[in-house]
Amino acid sequence: MKTKYLKHLSSIHPKYIVSIFIAIAALMILSAIYELSENKREIYHILDEYANSIIYLVDISSANTVVSDQEMENLLSQHLMGVARNVKRIDSIKGVSDELLKTIAIENDVYRINIFNNNGEKLFSNHTPDSIHSGMQSKHSPKEFINPIIRGEESEIIIGFKEARFEQGNRFAVAVKRAINHSGVIVVNLDADSFLEFRKKIGFGKMIQDIGNKSGIEYIILQNNKEIVAANRPVDNISKFENDNFLKSSYESGITKIRVNEFNNIEIYEAVKPFIIEGEKIGIFRIGLSMDEINSAESRMYRRAVIISVILIIILMIVIGIIVSNQNFRMISDEYRKIQTFTGNVLDNMSQAVITTDIKGNIIIFNKKSEEIFNIKADSAVGKSVKDIFLKFPASLINLFEGDENINNLEINIKNKNSNNRVFIIDKTVNFDTVKSPEFLTVVMSDVTELREIEQQVRRNEKLIAMGELASAVAHEVRNPLNTINMISQRMKKEFNGKINFSDFNNLNDVLQSESKRINGIIEEFLRFARPPKLNLTEVNTVDFLNEIKSLVEVQTKVKNIEFRLISENDAIIKIDPLQMKQALINVLNNAIDAVNQGGNVTLKFNKLQNKVLFEISDNGVGISKENLNKIFNLYYTTKSKGTGLGLSIVQQIVSQHNGTIFVDSPEGKGTKFIIEVPV
Repeated sequence: MKTKYLKHLSSIHPKYIVSIFIAIAALMILSAIYELSENKREIYHILDEYANSIIYLVDISSANTVVSDQEMENLLSQHLMGVARNVKRIDSIKGVSDELLKTIAIENDVYRINIFNNNGEKLFSNHTPDSIHSGMQSKHSPKEFINPIIRGEESEIIIGFKEARFEQGNRFAVAVKRAINHSGVIVVNLDADSFLEFRKKIGFGKMIQDIGNKSGIEYIILQNNKEIVAANRPVDNISKFENDNFLKSSYESGITKIRVNEFNNIEIYEAVKPFIIEGEKIGIFRIGLSMDEINSAESRMYRRAVIISVILIIILMIVIGIIVSNQNFRMISDEYRKIQTFTGNVLDNMSQAVITTDIKGNIIIFNKKSEEIFNIKADSAVGKSVKDIFLKFPASLINLFEGDENINNLEINIKNKNSNNRVFIIDKTVNFDTVKSPEFLTVVMSDVTELREIEQQVRRNEKLIAMGELASAVAHEVRNPLNTINMISQRMKKEFNGKINFSDFNNLNDVLQSESKRINGIIEEFLRFARPPKLNLTEVNTVDFLNEIKSLVEVQTKVKNIEFRLISENDAIIKIDPLQMKQALINVLNNAIDAVNQGGNVTLKFNKLQNKVLFEISDNGVGISKENLNKIFNLYYTTKSKGTGLGLSIVQQIVSQHNGTIFVDSPEGKGTKFIIEVPV
């Protein structure tokens, strides 16, 4: 029998089996869907009734609570105002005293009765300030609250709840103007802490908490267009009023509306109703009910579906879950990467070094400029103590990260990775937490070495200009006597020829003329500095220009057995005065050749950047001592026995005429490097 049935089944085409399976699966799914829809309709009807009853209960209870709070405050105000008026009446008849106020306070069960003058100074009180408030810091001035009465705008005011002036706690106060025969204000207040605590127990928030704790209620919220006023649980991720048209529609129409909403990634059956008291809209109530019953119906549908349908749905749900999870993870990763990249780019592109540490001195931020200055990678620095990272640096640097005082414009010297002294301006900012304790600090270091060198160069230029003016005047005065000496010498040779020993006379005369010519040559060079020729700016091919300098310099270097190297990073057409710039470069190169011993080397390096050209002349000679380094551009300063002291002064002058700058770096015993920058 079984074999017979198997034969019949084997004779059926597979496509029919598949079709039947699909039909049965579809029938089961449709049946489950129909049952689900019927269950949902019933549950939705029940939820509608339940939501409407809850929101009605919340609305009525909230309105009653608010009215009760207002009524209690009104009763308090009336009681205190009655006491204040009674004090005013007694004050107008016979005056008051501290003892009398104490008696009135006890009889009327009030915490404090104070009488102030129009300057806010206390005249009478049922409490003695000297014994109670001595050494305490006042949190506010009474005048802040009673100014409307002092100014004559009001005769009585309800101050309401306020923080106690000296002690901890809150007060509820009223104020009335003193009688006509006295100036000032009478203030009566109660200790409001017990009242506020009572209101918390029976008030608006407690009512929402009690109702919201019932089973099936996910949340109860009172919300306005600015904030969440009250809620029975944290609802930070609830939709905002201004971004939700459904909420706006209910608020504007004034009727209860119901929808299916999402909260904490689950569906919530939400009822929304405007909260109105005495015709004024306070906000909207939002009641979120659990949809567990509907979800249970959906679960039953899945259980009744065929195994294949269930597997397909599960697979589909898993795939969708993976896709959604991957998308969410990718979105979060992208946002985090964007924020991290943006912050990192800002810090890395800053021209200042930025180092942030926690209060223990452990490094949190170490930007790219910090890496360049200290030759320390951020990966090696972050998380380490500054004392460990800056162990080889001066103690003054480590001291910057200690203490909780801010520092502005502190100038310090630090050697960089090339052992060159650099000048830094330091700004330190200390951040405090909510209890005013230091939390972390940030040190910003600005490298102003070039700025200081430029300032020094400007001062040198000013000095050179002044010396140039002096030189022009001195040269003018010296040249005339020299010309006279020369003329007299020629006349003596002509008129006294033969009258004295001719040989001696000629020797003396030749010496006189020779010295005159030598002095005149010095003056010519002096005047060249004092009255420099105007620039003749010409477009120059750097290849020809540099090769011409090389041919002139190699004559000297070969004689002295010195290696001369010319390095050109790129070829360009630049606009300079070729004669004067050639003179400047050769003057510096001659100094380099003089400073190098036999077998040494001198290098001329050229590079054109985007908006400037650089001429770098370096040697491996003896270097320049610290005491001489600041004098080398001074007029007539020289360490050579036959030098005039005008070479570098003229170089400085030529570079300045080209609107350029010249820098020198010369560690003693390690050679010298001159860098000439000229804008193009």
